[in-house]
Amino acid sequence: MSDFAGGEAEPGSERTRLFTTFAFLVAKQGATAVLGLAYWVLATRLFASRDVGLAAAAASLAAFLAAVGVLGIPILLLAELSSLEDSTRRAMFTTGLAIACFVVLILSVVAMAVSPFLGKSLREIGQDPVTAGLFVVGTVATVATITFDNAAIGLHLGSAQLTRGTLGGLLKPVCVGILVFAGVKTSAGLLLAWASALAASVVVCFPMLRLRSTHGGEGTLRNRIALTRRYRLLSFHHHILNLSINSISYIVPLIAALLIAPQQVAYFTAAFLLSASVLIIPYLLALALFAEKAGDQELLHRHVRRTLPLGLALCGAIVVVVQLAAPLALRIFGPAYSENGSTALRLLILVGPSYVVKDHYVAIRRAQGRLANASRIMALGTSAEAVGAAVGGVLWGMIGLSVGWAIAATCEALVLLPAVMKVFRGTRLTESGGGESSA
Repeated sequence: MSDFAGGEAEPGSERTRLFTTFAFLVAKQGATAVLGLAYWVLATRLFASRDVGLAAAAASLAAFLAAVGVLGIPILLLAELSSLEDSTRRAMFTTGLAIACFVVLILSVVAMAVSPFLGKSLREIGQDPVTAGLFVVGTVATVATITFDNAAIGLHLGSAQLTRGTLGGLLKPVCVGILVFAGVKTSAGLLLAWASALAASVVVCFPMLRLRSTHGGEGTLRNRIALTRRYRLLSFHHHILNLSINSISYIVPLIAALLIAPQQVAYFTAAFLLSASVLIIPYLLALALFAEKAGDQELLHRHVRRTLPLGLALCGAIVVVVQLAAPLALRIFGPAYSENGSTALRLLILVGPSYVVKDHYVAIRRAQGRLANASRIMALGTSAEAVGAAVGGVLWGMIGLSVGWAIAATCEALVLLPAVMKVFRGTRLTESGGGESSA
C-alpha cells in the first residue's frame, strides 16, 4: 500500500497491483469454492440430511462467533501490517492472532454452555461432549484462518492465502473420505473433518508469511502490550464497521439454524453456499480496492470507476444464470436438495447487486478514513436485513427468510447508492463529514 502513498504511483502500476491482488483473491476463492463444494457434496451424498444440518448449524454458529470475536484484528493486519518494520510484523501478527483466538475460545465455550436455549440443532450439538469440543476447536481454527488470510493480503503475499485456502479446502473432503472408509458417518465426523482441516492449513502455511523472528524487545510482553494499546482504537473501529456489513452473512445462516429444523437447515445451507460462492467474486473487487487504497480522492475515483461497473456486470450475469440453472446446480448435492432448495437459491442470489453497492460503500469509507460514519450507517442497514430475514423466517420458514433478506438488502443499497456514485463521478467529498447529510 505504501506504493501509492501521496499518489505517486503510475496509473499502470496502480492497475497492475489492484488486479494482481484481485486475481489472487479470485484464485483462492475459486479453489476453496470448488473444494468446499466437494466437501459438501460428499457430505450430502454419504451422510443423512439431519447430520449435514447439524454440521451446517455448527459451522454457522462458529462463523458468527468468529466474526464477533476477532475484534477487527484481521482487517487491522490487512491495512497496517505492510507499513510496519520487518522486525515488528511477527510480533504484531502473533499478538493479534493470540488475542482473537482467546476471545473466540471463551465465546465458543459459553455458546456450548447455553446451547439448550439456542434451538433444536444447536441444542443437540451441545449435548454431546465430543461434538461440542470439536465445535470449539473448529471455531478457534476459523478465526486463525481469517487472520492468516487477511495478513497475507496486507503483505501482498497472495500466494500464501491461496495456498492456505486450497490446502484447507482439500483436506476437508479427504478427511470425510477417510471417516467414511472407517465407518464413521455422524455429525461429529463432519465437524472433525472441518476443524482439523482448518487448523492444519494454518500451521502448515504459517512460514509462507515470511515473518522474521523478533529480536531484542520486539517480541517481549511489554512491546506486545504497547502494540495492543497503539492499535486498539483503530482495530475497534474496523471491527464495528466489519460487523456492520459482513455480520449479516453469518447472521442469516444462524437465523436459519435457530428457526428451522436440521433437515431444512441442510437444504438452506446448500442454497446459501452456492449463492455465497458465486457472489464472492464481486465482493473481492471491493476488497482489492481497499487493499490498494490511497489517501487521495483522485486515485480512489479511478479505482471505483474500474471496479463498480465490473462488479455490477458480473453480478447481473450471475443472477441470470442462477435463475435458470438453480435446480441443476443444486442437483450435485442430491435430488432432495434440488427439489427443496431451488426456490431459496433463486431468492438468495437476488441480494448480489445490492451487495456490490454496499461493499463499494464500505471500501470507499475505509479508504477515506471515515470508519465511524460508515459504522453507524451500516449498523442500521445490517439490523434492517437481520430483522427482515428473521421476520420472514418466523412467518414463512426458509422461503420467507430468503425473501425478507432480499427485500431489506435492496432497500439498504438504494440508500447507499448516492454516496458511491459521488466517488464514481469524481465529485469531491467533504473529508470531515460535517457538511454532508447523505450516507
